[in-house]
Amino acid sequence: MRIPRNRDPERLRFTVSSARTVRLPHIPDAPPLLPWPLAAVGGGLMAGLAGSLLVAGVVMIAWLSALAIALPTALRFAAQVWLLAHGGELEVGSEAVTLVPLGLTIVFGSICASVGGFAYRQGRQARPTAQDGAQRLLLLGSIGMVSAGYIVFTVILAWTVSGATAIWRPALGALVVSAVGSTIGAGMAAGLRPAHVRPDWLGRGVRGAVAGTLGLAAAAAIVLATGTVIGEPRIAALEAGLRFDTGGLVVWSLVVLAYLPNLLGWAAAWLLGAGFTVGTGSLVSLSTTELGMLPAIPVFGALPAVGAADPWMLAWLALGVVAAVFAGVVSVRSGHTGPLGALAAGGAAGLLTGIAYLAWAESSRGGLGSLRMAALGPRLLEALILGVPILLFSSVLAAMVTWFVRRRSPAA
Repeated sequence: MRIPRNRDPERLRFTVSSARTVRLPHIPDAPPLLPWPLAAVGGGLMAGLAGSLLVAGVVMIAWLSALAIALPTALRFAAQVWLLAHGGELEVGSEAVTLVPLGLTIVFGSICASVGGFAYRQGRQARPTAQDGAQRLLLLGSIGMVSAGYIVFTVILAWTVSGATAIWRPALGALVVSAVGSTIGAGMAAGLRPAHVRPDWLGRGVRGAVAGTLGLAAAAAIVLATGTVIGEPRIAALEAGLRFDTGGLVVWSLVVLAYLPNLLGWAAAWLLGAGFTVGTGSLVSLSTTELGMLPAIPVFGALPAVGAADPWMLAWLALGVVAAVFAGVVSVRSGHTGPLGALAAGGAAGLLTGIAYLAWAESSRGGLGSLRMAALGPRLLEALILGVPILLFSSVLAAMVTWFVRRRSPAA
């Protein structure tokens, strides 16, 4: 006869602290479509060609309304626009435009990201048994070869259009665009995510910085939308004065979209107190607006009225603080960490958000010609002195408060 035994319920205890779904990259078992080097280098070349054809197509729409302009001149203009998106110069008559259309730059970076992911997958399919070390080499090799092909295309185009003396700026811009884009694409194809960054506090900080940068972009969009609504009568009057036909209206809309990230960068600088300039001797900030003679560009109708601003305008700073708070909360919202870990994660999130803000402000600067319009965009020194501390301290404070609340919560 079996004797029942009493089991101690406290002897064995299972605890589930967290559950996470891990998605591994899917690499097909089929052989690669192209040899890995050809897919990477050729992909970089094709990415540059695809972007230039995209710009040429838009320019051709405008050219249909101005057939008196020779076709080679229009194509040269399209090539210069493509180079402008990588830091080159656009010649408009006797003036040189250096204000980079960041919207186009983002599009070209996205193309490089797709090519980088494709090149990495081709390399993995050719080496299905590659170990961790070999996979890292595949990742770095894909990034390097895609960037090399893209830079070669840029150098050839710049040499053909502007000569040897105008190569280094667009080549440097092409290096940044292709390296960042292909790194994102190849990294995603390899299954890498911000959560994989080590140490843990730095990975949390990266996640928080992504959230904070997106929050800052959303806050800048609110500012820009508000200025557009208030200045809509002036914008409409300026557009009416330009007398766009259908093709011109389409092209102008695409130009506005191309420069939308620049305008958002100016709005973010205004939001965080640094302000921006729209020409020599001008200033647009939370406290005052000083403007001189401006060209008849419709988007300038969204600028505030000239003169000292009402004190309540400083309340817009709260939107920038909210973006930084979002970064700090995201950096410690999941998992378990101590006070030092929360402090480090919040500090990393705020600092990285500040660095992204400075890079955004710098890349959105440029000129629309010579003399007074040679310098437009955020004021960098003020952005460093005012904007970065606001983002850093707000993120750290939010992270510590979030950690304290989670620690006191029974569910934690």
